[in-house]
Formats: sequence, structure tokens, C-alpha cells
Amino acid sequence: MFQFARWNFITRHERRKFDSIADGHKAALIAMGVIKDAGETTQDAGPECPPELLTTFEKYRDVKFTRRVDDDGVKLYPREQLSWSDLVAYSTISGQNIGMFESEIIMGLDAIFEGRNDG
Repeated sequence: MFQFARWNFITRHERRKFDSIADGHKAALIAMGVIKDAGETTQDAGPECPPELLTTFEKYRDVKFTRRVDDDGVKLYPREQLSWSDLVAYSTISGQNIGMFESEIIMGLDAIFEGRNDG
């Protein structure tokens, strides 16, 4: 689960930054006639979330992010770093039980998300 989170919150975003720069260079080289357009490239896939932990990841997403829907799609905005009281409040309001195991997973996911820019 934590490998999946590291891929989603850190590695994938680092690669996207590089890919957008590389795409700009590629577009310039194609426009100058230096290279031909090779078409679509395959996306690098990371680890998948274990199916038995999908509901835990969804709970984390519900607690951590607020959503805004506009014409461009759905945008997620992260809230502040989670605390144990946030999990208690979410559980009380949503009626969803969050056990100790799920709480530890959710707090671990948040630690990975919050540390994503630390290198």
C-alpha cells in the first residue's frame, strides 16, 4: 500500500514534471524537422493499490482532500496534515468505522503525502 502511495504522490509527479519538459523538447525537434513524430508512447505504470485496501485509500482521500467540480473536471485540494482527531471526526460524521489498522494506514499515507517534497 505504501509503495502505491509513494508512486502516486511522489514518483509519478516527479516523472510528470520531467515528461512535460521532455514533451516540449520533442515538440520543438519535430517542428524543426530534426525528428519525426513517433506517435504515442506507453505510460510507465507503477504499483497498484491492493484490492483489499481500496476502501482504506478512499477513506484517506475523503478525509484529506476537498473536491471542486468545474468545467475542466474535478480538482482535489489537500487539507492540512491529518491528526487522529480528524479521523475520529470523519468516522463520527460519515458513520464509517475506522479501526486501528486502518487508522495506522491512513496516517502512514498522510505522512508519505506530506513528505512528498522532502526529497
